[in-house]
Amino acid sequence: MRTLFATAALAALVACSPPAQAPQHDTPTPPPTEIACNSVEPNLSRQVGVEEELAVAAAASDLRGGRIAPGTYDLTQAVRIGAATGWTNTRSVALEVTEAADGGVTFNWAGAAPDGAIDRWTADFSETPSASITYTCGRVGNVAAEFSATPDSLELRLPDGANGRLNLSFARRP
Repeated sequence: MRTLFATAALAALVACSPPAQAPQHDTPTPPPTEIACNSVEPNLSRQVGVEEELAVAAAASDLRGGRIAPGTYDLTQAVRIGAATGWTNTRSVALEVTEAADGGVTFNWAGAAPDGAIDRWTADFSETPSASITYTCGRVGNVAAEFSATPDSLELRLPDGANGRLNLSFARRP
């Protein structure tokens, strides 16, 4: 009877004990998932840093619009205006502009830090009633935009941070 009682007590003790945990191993954190909004590839050899507004007088220029020619553009200059947060270090950016049969314009953005990590977003661009960008992938929301375009260049001024903007200058790829 003692053996039966001891066996029952041991079974009850095992049933109430938490399960043994597997040994903890340091598993590497998987890289962040890249959202596949588009297939635009930035030219990693064209890294551009954000300049301060005081260093570049062109940031105060009036952006008067114009026809944005479809194609792929590379970032050539970025200027911080006001309290823009911008980005740290440098970045390579490609902006693909497409135009639909109905006249709608789409921006496909791909920006890469020197380590090759790519940030992508896609947005619809509209000039009516005023210029704005409505993000459709990779970011959310609608932001006011100012722009100036020639057949070979595009300049965008976009909000960046609570009280600032970035003036982004692009040159069209040949």
